[in-house]
Amino acid sequence: MTTQSAATTDSAAVYRAIRWGFVAMFGSGAVIHFVLALTTPRSYHPFADEALFDWVYHGWQNVFMANPTLWALLLAVAELTIAVLLVKSPRAGYLVVIAFHVALMAFGWGFWLWSVPALCFALPAARHTFRTSR
Repeated sequence: MTTQSAATTDSAAVYRAIRWGFVAMFGSGAVIHFVLALTTPRSYHPFADEALFDWVYHGWQNVFMANPTLWALLLAVAELTIAVLLVKSPRAGYLVVIAFHVALMAFGWGFWLWSVPALCFALPAARHTFRTSR
């Protein structure tokens, strides 16, 4: 095995690990939202308190919090769908992962502490996926 093919194999393993990390993250997120929806749906109330835009805060309070159990269950379904997409169609899955994290950033600067590092993993992994799966 040449040095070039070993490096390619190593990078493929890293990107595969990143993808499975996102699968685990979104799969466990789905479980967490399912449990919260059924046990403490009001716990979502302060989520948008630090939103960067007024429309995000008001939308959260007027739409999501109008029926937090329903919306949290839909959020759980969305997160599970993202996990499944990453397994079945990684290209589509990464597009949704990126969109999810960019949208999450509108909820406040604190979410940037999560989203920016997540995007630092998702963007190169998506690029690799788009380059290697045609």
